[in-house]
Amino acid sequence: MITTYYLSSKHSVNPMVVVPYALAMFVTISLANGLVADHNGLPNNPLVALLTAGVATASCVSFRLYPLNPSRVDFVSALYKQVAHFFGFLLLTMAFSALTKTIIAYGDKYRDLSVIDPLTFDGGMAYVFLLGLLGSVGINGHNFLFRAKQQLFEDTQLNIAAWEAGEASLNVLGQGFYDAFLAIGGSGNALSLLCCILLFSKDRRHTILALSALPLVMFNINELLLFGLPIVFNPTLIIPFILVPIVSFVVVYGVMSIGWVNPVSTIVDWMTPPFLSGYWATQNSLGGIVLQLVVVGVGILIYRPFYLHYAGRSNIDDRAILRKSEIENSTLKSFLGDVNNSMGGYISKHEVSHRVSRMLSHGEFVMFYQPQVHLHNPNHIAFESLVRYRDVKGNLQPPTFVADFQQLGAMWQLDTMVIDLVLSDMNTFPLGSGCKIGVNVSADTISDPRTVDFIAKRLARYGVPASALEIEITEEAILEDHSQIKNNIDALQHLGVKVAIDDFGAGYASFPHLLKFNFDKVKLDRSLLLNVQEERGQNLYQLLAKISEVTGCAIVAEGVETYAEKMFVKGCGIDICQGYFFAKPMPLEEAVVWTRSVSHPPVVEID
Repeated sequence: MITTYYLSSKHSVNPMVVVPYALAMFVTISLANGLVADHNGLPNNPLVALLTAGVATASCVSFRLYPLNPSRVDFVSALYKQVAHFFGFLLLTMAFSALTKTIIAYGDKYRDLSVIDPLTFDGGMAYVFLLGLLGSVGINGHNFLFRAKQQLFEDTQLNIAAWEAGEASLNVLGQGFYDAFLAIGGSGNALSLLCCILLFSKDRRHTILALSALPLVMFNINELLLFGLPIVFNPTLIIPFILVPIVSFVVVYGVMSIGWVNPVSTIVDWMTPPFLSGYWATQNSLGGIVLQLVVVGVGILIYRPFYLHYAGRSNIDDRAILRKSEIENSTLKSFLGDVNNSMGGYISKHEVSHRVSRMLSHGEFVMFYQPQVHLHNPNHIAFESLVRYRDVKGNLQPPTFVADFQQLGAMWQLDTMVIDLVLSDMNTFPLGSGCKIGVNVSADTISDPRTVDFIAKRLARYGVPASALEIEITEEAILEDHSQIKNNIDALQHLGVKVAIDDFGAGYASFPHLLKFNFDKVKLDRSLLLNVQEERGQNLYQLLAKISEVTGCAIVAEGVETYAEKMFVKGCGIDICQGYFFAKPMPLEEAVVWTRSVSHPPVVEID
């Protein structure tokens, strides 16, 4: 579970999604292949645990699985995706279970050829290396190499009994040798690392951790250091963690072979405190204590450069660490606040979902159209479409419902519905005279790979020429460096659809953002027009009016509400205006009448 949590967090996937998959695979493979503990029947194979953690994380990351949210509009499709992934994962689990069975059979067949013999120098080096390697990824090596350890224990007992009976010499290598000198403070000779931290660390957190771990390390329990520092999955500290026991093995073996220190004559309990274990193991010899001190000292020298490199990397920018800590504390407080308010938030989102569902089933969405007037060419006809909601009583509601769709992540559904409504209405307009209708779409929709295909199919279905449709996107869409947005814009223009940027100047978009995309039209936001009473505001507006000279696109002045504003815009060289001075948004029937009145103004005869 720890490994699964680590891997899923590292890949930004919710651990609560991944852990059940990993546990299910771990239990299934273990039970199917008999990889369970004899005393309680629970799965206990660490290698299978690591494998299932990695496979489950990779599977969930690949399919981008997230916790289900019943309040989202796409809940049903997300549920189908989860179910499909679950059955696919079951098949994957069955495949890995069969593979595990094959590997076990292969291993049993060749076990005698690959067994490690810790009673030989080469076998002892391999044994120590494997213990360190397994420990560095969180696996208890003694459990994993249980058969080799059990054989070592039995052979050591036989050798000590023969030595005591005067029938054989005492072997240098034995169970007591490994327990007393190669696990001082726990795996990796953790006492050396702990002393290294206390002697050289400038990081108060590491010092506190070392002092907290000291009572446990004195009984050869190093899990607090192993997972707290951490050593597990730490590419820097893994190296000395494996190297120190190997060097200690060579040193202790050499000293005892020469005869400077008595060989180990008893099997001390693995929890016996350091130095006391060395004294008892070497026939109550002070040489055993001195040898343990040498091993600890050598370990400190090996750990020192690696630890300082790791600690130095951790302290490159103390202020950054402090800021990160503050952010984490803030995140925790926010998370706790979210937990406290989760029920209220869920109820609120449920209310939004209910409100949107009611709007879709009662009343109707209708389109209003506001003209874009050409100051020099009355035959130029264009409209911006604006969605409104009419309730069952016939009352029009302002477009505040858009925020509800955004909160539910349902802007695609709203935008596609609006496109259908507009294309249906467009057959009523005089499209043959060059009339164009603009439709606003959200940043989510213009970045969706389905958008171009959807619009192309709808144009064909309603028989509307692509040249009569204009897609307007908001300024926020071009603030993202989204290649899909540019691809969609290019594809729409290839179809013949015009693309405009709406409300330019209302946010943070700038000329570089604008130049990244080949827009056909730029609509200047009314907020820019409100500042033309001052000279700086006039200069800015006049500058923006010249965008067309750089980009080659048409410029529309939005929000023109007075005659003075019209004349100012006209003086800036802008030909197309939109605003209440010319016409308010109007329903379809009135927009068609307005179009005819502009295209065919009444002739007044003067006698």
